[in-house]
Amino acid sequence: MDDLHTSVGRVSRGLGASIELEKGATLTIEGRTHLADGTRLLLGSRAQMVIGNGTTFDGDQRVIAAQRVVIGRDCSIAWDVLIMDSDFHSINGEADTAPVTIGDHVWIGAGATILKGVTVGDGAMIAAGAVVTRDVPANASVAGVPARVLSEDVVWQ
Repeated sequence: MDDLHTSVGRVSRGLGASIELEKGATLTIEGRTHLADGTRLLLGSRAQMVIGNGTTFDGDQRVIAAQRVVIGRDCSIAWDVLIMDSDFHSINGEADTAPVTIGDHVWIGAGATILKGVTVGDGAMIAAGAVVTRDVPANASVAGVPARVLSEDVVWQ
């Protein structure tokens, strides 16, 4: 346990964050963002990713953009979250990519997965372990596999 230490309430294992951009990819970080241990931002050829000011990645996330992923301002993204805009294969001729948009001030719990084509509204809360396969309204709390709305008009600090 000597290799674990905490800093401002976070566990740090000394692993770096990594950013991989293929040819023609664009990553835009609008202000200050915290990328903790093991955070991986992966952008395919000509993909776009935008991350808003004040967003925090707690560690071991993977954000994968084959087309476009937008994460708003002041979001809190917990450990082991996966966000991706592609299945990386097509089934029955269906498109394998669709943009993901996460609004401002969204909280995403540990181990949650947000899949292609999803829009998460401002102020929403995604429970730990949820698998989000469809849009989440603003200020809603969702949980489950697949995720469903548990409550609306939620406010988190």
